[in-house]
Amino acid sequence: MVGESTRKPQRILYVANQACGNPVLCAEVRAHAAAGAEVLVVAPVLSSPLHRWISDDAEDRALAEARLEESIGCLRGHGLRVRGSLGDADPVEAIADALFGFPADEIVICLEEPERPHWLRKGVVERARERFQVPVTELDVAAREPAALV
Repeated sequence: MVGESTRKPQRILYVANQACGNPVLCAEVRAHAAAGAEVLVVAPVLSSPLHRWISDDAEDRALAEARLEESIGCLRGHGLRVRGSLGDADPVEAIADALFGFPADEIVICLEEPERPHWLRKGVVERARERFQVPVTELDVAAREPAALV
């Protein structure tokens, strides 16, 4: 993992985009976390410009809820204590809101094609590293092979 420290985190804030239900990523988070670690999954409600313009985010909220449930299920399936919530459309604001009630030891942002270039263009990882006094780890599912779990 990029940005990995030697001390395993007890409280992980996991930012859920499309990649976060991926079993490879869930296994990596489990291997990275301390025994008994607690994970808060935040799923930003990623709204389209059209939905913002017409103030109709019901579909976007439903997609975020599905990502949230998939992520929670995957992480629980790997033995982690997990809870979750929906977050702001701006992933960095979603992180800030989540940290208010969940003092994380580490923030994990998982990226996967096709979202990765968009999130990198928006500077999500860099803005999070600059704004928060918590280590930020970027997981890139494209760099992980399912065979690595064997």
